[in-house]
Amino acid sequence: MKVYEAVAAAVVAEGCDSIFGLVGDANLGVWTALGAMPGVTLYAARHEAAAVTMAEAHARTTGGVGVATVTRGPGLTHTATSLIAAYKGHSPVVVIAGDTPAGSKNSHQDIDQRKFAEGCNTRFQQLNSADSVLEDVREAFYIARVHRCPVILNLPADIQEKTYDWDWDYTPSTAFVPARVQAPDAAAIRDLADALAAAERPVIIAGRGARNPEARDAIVALADRAGALLATTLLAKGLFAGHPYDLGISGAFASAPSEHLLADADFVLSFGADLGYHTTEGGLMFPNASVARVDIKAAADGITMLPGRFVQGDARATATAVREELELRQLTRAGYRSAGTDGILTAAPATFEKPDDGLDPRQLMRHMSAALPPQTRVTCGIGHFFAFPAMYLALPDGGEMQFSHHFGAIGQGLAYAIGSCVGARNRPNVLIEGDGSLLQHLQELETVVREGLQLTVVVWNDAGYGAEVHKMRVKGMNTSFAQWTSPDFVALARAFGGDGVRLEDEAQIEDAVRTGIRSGGLYVIDARVSPTTVSDPYHKLHLGRENRAPLLRPLAQAIG
Repeated sequence: MKVYEAVAAAVVAEGCDSIFGLVGDANLGVWTALGAMPGVTLYAARHEAAAVTMAEAHARTTGGVGVATVTRGPGLTHTATSLIAAYKGHSPVVVIAGDTPAGSKNSHQDIDQRKFAEGCNTRFQQLNSADSVLEDVREAFYIARVHRCPVILNLPADIQEKTYDWDWDYTPSTAFVPARVQAPDAAAIRDLADALAAAERPVIIAGRGARNPEARDAIVALADRAGALLATTLLAKGLFAGHPYDLGISGAFASAPSEHLLADADFVLSFGADLGYHTTEGGLMFPNASVARVDIKAAADGITMLPGRFVQGDARATATAVREELELRQLTRAGYRSAGTDGILTAAPATFEKPDDGLDPRQLMRHMSAALPPQTRVTCGIGHFFAFPAMYLALPDGGEMQFSHHFGAIGQGLAYAIGSCVGARNRPNVLIEGDGSLLQHLQELETVVREGLQLTVVVWNDAGYGAEVHKMRVKGMNTSFAQWTSPDFVALARAFGGDGVRLEDEAQIEDAVRTGIRSGGLYVIDARVSPTTVSDPYHKLHLGRENRAPLLRPLAQAIG
C-alpha cells in the first residue's frame, strides 16, 4: 500500500464519502485512491476555492467533516478566501493539500504552505513520515471535529509515494472526541428560571446551534410557560414560523414591529447563538435587557456585544430543564404576551411604492414563498440583495435557509449551494445569488450539470454591484463605475447544459421555481430586479430613515 492509499483509506474510515477538489500533480495519488474506494464519490470543481466552499457547505448540511483536496502552491493559494470563510463559520473542514518535497530544486510552485495556513487562520497538520501517516490523518480530523475549524493536511509528494509497510490498524478520530455536556448544573438552571420569573418582557433568541425540531419544541414550550417572545438569528431564520409570538430575525434584518418590541425587552435568553454584531445591531438592539447565553461550548469565544451570563449546555436539554423548574414552582406567566404586544404585532404594515425600473424585490420574494415545496433548502449569497430574501421570503414546512455570509465575501453562493445539494440530494435545492457574485464562479454551473445535481438558481440581477451602487449614490459618486450591461444568464445556463427563463413580472417566479425543481437539473431564473430599490437595512444604515419593514408571517399571509 502506498502512503497516499493509506491516506485515502483513513479518510473513508473517518466517515467521509463525498470528496470535493481539483486534481494536480501533487495530489493525483490521493485523488485517484479516493476515487477507487467503494462508496466514495469525487466531485471535481472547476476552481479550488469553490471546492473548499463545497466541502464546507457539505459539512454544514450533513453535520460531518467536509473534505476537499487540492494540489500544491497555486492550487492551495486559490483557496484562501474559502478557508477564512470556513474559519469564520466555525466549520469542520479538512483540506488535503499536496506539497513540494523538502529540498526540491524545482521551486516554481513552491511556497511555505504552513505560513500560508497561518495567514488564513487555518490549522496545519504535516504528514511527517510514512510511518506516522495514520496518526497525522487522525490528528487533522480530530482538530477539525473538536475545534470546528478548517485544517490543512499537508502531504509532501515524496512521502506520498513511499510504501506503508505496517498492518492496517486505524482508529478514527471519533473514538477520541469528548462527549458534549448536555444539561448545565442545577444552580445554573435555577438562575435562568429566576431571571425568567422576574422578567416582565422576556425574549428568547435561537441560533444555528438550536436549529433542530427537538430543540425548537423545547424552546417553544419554555417560552410559552414564561410568556416570552421568540426570535432567531439570521442562520436560524424561520425556526419559529407559525408561532403567534414569533418576531422573526433579530438585529439588522428585524421588522419594524420586532425592532420596537426587542428594544423594550428586559431579559434576553439565547440558545445556540453568538449574539454577535449583526444580531444585536452593534449591541444596541436590547438597550434595557440583561442577557444570558446557553451554548454547547465550554465558554464563549468572547464577551461579545452584550456582556452577560454564559451557561454551557445543550439547547434542548437546558430549555427542558428550565421549563421543568418553572413547572415545579407552578409558575406560568403572561410576561411579554400582552394586549399591547398583540396590537404591535397585528398593526397594518407599511406600504411601498412599486418600482418602475425592474421587478419589485419585495413582491418577488412574496411570490417565491408560494412556490417552495416542503423541505426546500434555500441557499443565499451575500450582497445588498440578501436582505430581501432574509426579510420577505417565507419558508415552507420543513424548509431551511442558509447564507454564505460569514466572511462577507461575494462569489461563495454557487459553490455553497453545490455542497448542500450533494449533502441533501433528497431535498429540493434553490440558490438565490447576485449577478455579480454568480459571475465570479460561473464555471461551476457546469459542475452542477456534470454531477447531475438538482439546483434552481434565482439570479438577483440588478446589473451591478448593488451594495456599492447604493453607497456610491449616497456619496454623490458616479454609479456607472459599479454597473454593467447584463449578460443573458438563461443562454449561459443552456450553454452549460441546463435551462432557464427570464422573468417578465414578479408572479412568474412561482411557475419558474416549480418548473426548475421539477426539471431535476440546472435551471436558472433571470430576475431583473429594480436597481434603485433600496433594502430596509440600507434605508436605516445609509439613508437614516425609519424602519418600515413588515413582520414576516407564514405563507398564508405572505402574499398580499
